[in-house]
Amino acid sequence: MTNNLTRRHWLKGTTAVVSGLLLANSASAQSVTIDGYTPTPENPIHFSSNENPYGINRTARKAMNKAYDVSHLYGGPGRRELTDLIASIEKVPTENILISTGSGEILNTLALIVAIEGGSILAPNPTFDNQFMAYAERMGINKVRVPVADDMSIDLNAMRAAMTDDVKIIYLCNPNNPTPTIMHGEELREFCLEMSRRCYVFVDEAYYEYVNDPNYETMVPLAIENENIIVTRTASKIHGFAGVRIGFGFGSTAILRKIKNHLTGTVNTIGLYGAIASYKDKAYQEFVLRKNQESLEILYELFEKHNLRYIESHTNFTYVEMGIEAKEVGERFRKYGIRVGRPFQPFTNWCRISTGKPEDTRYLAEVYEKEFVS
Repeated sequence: MTNNLTRRHWLKGTTAVVSGLLLANSASAQSVTIDGYTPTPENPIHFSSNENPYGINRTARKAMNKAYDVSHLYGGPGRRELTDLIASIEKVPTENILISTGSGEILNTLALIVAIEGGSILAPNPTFDNQFMAYAERMGINKVRVPVADDMSIDLNAMRAAMTDDVKIIYLCNPNNPTPTIMHGEELREFCLEMSRRCYVFVDEAYYEYVNDPNYETMVPLAIENENIIVTRTASKIHGFAGVRIGFGFGSTAILRKIKNHLTGTVNTIGLYGAIASYKDKAYQEFVLRKNQESLEILYELFEKHNLRYIESHTNFTYVEMGIEAKEVGERFRKYGIRVGRPFQPFTNWCRISTGKPEDTRYLAEVYEKEFVS
């Protein structure tokens, strides 16, 4: 059965998506839309890592090819242009933006700062744990994990109750991962302001572009006005830059300077120019959002048909209670050339499924009915 989060909202907006349609058959990732490709356990379709199945758009690819003309130069040509572009989109001063090699670099750097300055991390459970939380684990930082609410949303009141003087940073994903829920803007804003008087508050907005809920608010405006609040974004998701690595930090000049002083990576020129073109290409972004919603609707229909509890998504993935261990689910899907998300503690009988192309998602639905129903 579904829970109270499974209302359906079709994405509204323009459908003039010429650049997206041109790209639809050009992505090189595994897909049943590619002539000659057959899903196999060794070469599966990815429903596992929340990637954009359409890849980097053609406009950005052309810009990246042209960027080789200046890629022999030090200093990251294109950094200033990209900073100006993001500043104009977000309506924030350029000095409040930090470009990095993916948001993961900023996540790791914040964990490093906590290790240097001392203290614990306060975070919901489950949440994204491949970057900040995993790096903190390797650094030996103590982590206080707060269970999500019964509807799988992040429980800010429970986070308040778990707060101690030892906490150095609070980590929040909005939308969250693997539970694709959001925290409503007014509640999150009040929480950030309150807790930033005691520690750093870090809001990861990796899936910001996918949200279509009037109650959602970005914390970027709050971050640039408060010393202890940091927001990150990434080009890895809707723009398809997962393998190119372009990310952004938003905050006060003081906190961004502290982060920058501990960074070890250098942003690549190819990625900078590609990001400039991609962030300007609104038609492609609208295409990706529309296709993402189509795939979500296919999954929702499947789940409702078989009375599976699931979480309405504000991202490019969903979370569904399968009734058996996620590890077994993954192994059974893999036989048909489908890779789904890994288990997330403590909900090991829930499965995270990323959205593929609608054609691929229909294949997943067919496999589910053959393997788990028949």
